[in-house]
Amino acid sequence: METVTIGIIGAGNRGEEHIRKYRGVDGATVKAIADIDTEAAGELADEFGIPDVYEDFEAMLDDPEIDVVNVCVHNNLHEPMAVAAFEADKHVFCEKPLAGSYTDAENIVDAANAADKLLAVQNVELLTPETQAARTFVESGDLGEVSFARSVYSRRRGRPYVDGYGTPAFVSKESAGGGPVFDIGTYEIGRNLYLLGNPAVERVNGQTFDYTDDSLGEELTGDNAELYRKRLEESGHDVEDAGTGAARLADGSRLEVRAAWHAYQPDERGVVVGSQGGIAFDPVELLTTMNDYETTVEIDVDGFETRHGLIRGESGYEVDERPNQYDHFVAAVRGEVDQIRTDEIALNSMLVMEGIYLSAERGREVTAEEIAEASVSRSIDL
Repeated sequence: METVTIGIIGAGNRGEEHIRKYRGVDGATVKAIADIDTEAAGELADEFGIPDVYEDFEAMLDDPEIDVVNVCVHNNLHEPMAVAAFEADKHVFCEKPLAGSYTDAENIVDAANAADKLLAVQNVELLTPETQAARTFVESGDLGEVSFARSVYSRRRGRPYVDGYGTPAFVSKESAGGGPVFDIGTYEIGRNLYLLGNPAVERVNGQTFDYTDDSLGEELTGDNAELYRKRLEESGHDVEDAGTGAARLADGSRLEVRAAWHAYQPDERGVVVGSQGGIAFDPVELLTTMNDYETTVEIDVDGFETRHGLIRGESGYEVDERPNQYDHFVAAVRGEVDQIRTDEIALNSMLVMEGIYLSAERGREVTAEEIAEASVSRSIDL
């Protein structure tokens, strides 16, 4: 396959981002974009020179020249669109999270397997130089037996739409399935499951919090309060502002989670910890002991990337960026590399995330079997 031909579903922010990324990938071309908002789709097509625009995504799936479909719509639309794409014999690259519920995510994975097609799930963290550096230390054995990871993605003020960015669909269970646990938690959960070797989930505990009504009532006055309350009312906000939890994994390791759009907490670093050392993120540091001294070593990721870019460059002066997830998926579709199984990581992440919600609802720890059994479809009928 000399050129991988791509169709995009969704003319919003994520669709535009995917189009921009593919423009930098050798051997990839975006041929079509589908959205019920044909004006928005047409504007993107004009801006990026995309030949075909569809109002009906299923009509786009009939194009035999399209090899890959990118699903760039809200969470509860992922399952019907991805399944339809697999049934049309296409590979699928899906926005995160994989779906709006665990059972919908399972349906997508089952459809990919039935069609014998590749499924990738967007997680910008997996191929970053920082994550790959951490993976190098894990795989080399320098950390010893890795047994604990903490996933943190927390903001003090950053609620979609209410705080000024994104659309109301981000804060609606009807379209998104959940709040920050699904939206931003999935990045760090996926990264740490990847570093832990993606072991099976056994049990999950969790709790969620909603501060929005109280904060708008107490902290704001005058015009600002009126503006925020107006946006809150327009959004139909019915998801959590923050979620915390932990998962016990089948190999005995533990994964802790904190995800928040709106929580007055100090910054806390993500970590991966083993019996002989640990890796902390932002910045990447090795935590260990040397000569009985507790030792923190800064990992020079930029220097490593520069040297290896120079080594790979033909002239000795070219610095090649590490392939991102779009490069990687196109190369996997072309059969040039083995795919990093982002689909398996994303499905396991869904089990952790939905487990946090179920645990909060039931007020106790829940098993993986309970999570799967309780999960209901949130897919929107098309």
